[in-house]
Amino acid sequence: MWDGPIAVEPVAGGLTNRNLLITARHGRFVARIAGDNAAHDIDRATEQAATRAAAACGLGPELVWAEPGLMILRHIEGRTLASADFRDQTRFRHVLALLNSIRRTVPEHYRGSSRDRTPLTILGRYLQKLTAEPNRWQRAADRYRPLLGILEPRLATVPAGFAHNDIHGDNIIDDGQRLWLLDWEYAGQGQPLVDLASFFNNAGLDDGMARICLADWLGHLPTGEEKQGFAAMRLAAAMRDLFWGYAQDGLVASQPGKLDDYIAINEHRVSMAAAVL
Repeated sequence: MWDGPIAVEPVAGGLTNRNLLITARHGRFVARIAGDNAAHDIDRATEQAATRAAAACGLGPELVWAEPGLMILRHIEGRTLASADFRDQTRFRHVLALLNSIRRTVPEHYRGSSRDRTPLTILGRYLQKLTAEPNRWQRAADRYRPLLGILEPRLATVPAGFAHNDIHGDNIIDDGQRLWLLDWEYAGQGQPLVDLASFFNNAGLDDGMARICLADWLGHLPTGEEKQGFAAMRLAAAMRDLFWGYAQDGLVASQPGKLDDYIAINEHRVSMAAAVL
């Protein structure tokens, strides 16, 4: 794939994978090293298919090599986004366009499995694992079981489609000219509205911005039912992030406790989202 000397250095982050920055004569690349992950239901073959589809439609970096447990991607020079970045109206609109592109363009290029990645399925799998296996979050997770019953009828009418399922600033790179979306390990056939809900939650947007987001997404002013569906999806997205934290800390981490702040933030988000449902 390249010739001549190369330099390799670790990239910070990557709780479910290892990332290495490779500098070679032909450019810079990122090696993403990881196997399947039962705690988070991650299938790396599906991730590679989604990554390849994203690259094909220009949403993600070029995938230059893939084999079981390894992807090598073209490195994107730029910076990831923080919550304050989303308050810039131009960048805000660019993110909305990026999210719309996922559901509209990725499916025609996707050649992976059709595994069910709807929010309720993801939450159900997490809840089953967290309550069946001994861990420090068993009782905490079980307290949220009634919310799944409340969410089920409210999400039933939300359209199905392809979703990234992990929208936050650290997965979006601004190269100074455009935005790129990274990390497709949770992507699959689900409900695309969850990506908009994740953006809303993680960007810390207010209710006024929620109306703008939803109107842009729908192409018309939302009905009362559509507003209720978005409120339910915001709760589902917050619960998914919370359950991810419980599972990572309780079932995967060799040193539990490092995610306590993250978990506390998402417990608060779930509480706030549930209160207005």
